Amino acid sequence: MSYTVSITRNDIPSDDKQAWDAMEKLYANDNGQSAEDFVDLINKFTERYPCICDLPDDKVDDGVWSDGQLVNNAGDKITTIGVVYSQVENVIPFVIDTSNKFGFVVFDGQTGQIFRPDTDNNGVREVKKKGFWNRLFG
Repeated sequence: MSYTVSITRNDIPSDDKQAWDAMEKLYANDNGQSAEDFVDLINKFTERYPCICDLPDDKVDDGVWSDGQLVNNAGDKITTIGVVYSQVENVIPFVIDTSNKFGFVVFDGQTGQIFRPDTDNNGVREVKKKGFWNRLFG
């Protein structure tokens, strides 16, 4: 089991219900080909937190990603990445901040939240760290 988030481009409706519906359609219609912008984004993630495939065998269990090659998760319309639960509080805020900084939208199915780029702050927004269980339950 892992904590997953889905990432799309910023051409998502502003209404949350419509945004979730649009995300589901993107997922259903993704052709599985890796789009360059998603690959670039994943490369930003792995600059800070290396892909488990790039870790020495004795360090794989210390990795933050739930699968690898992480770049293989990049699609043409959407990418979904998984984080091991023990690293959620550190990694998910970074994933959200980095994605938003580059104009992507992050869908967190575990909390039901959508994190959009902040257009009022030069495209950058701060994600406040909340305890993992608080994010899930309150």
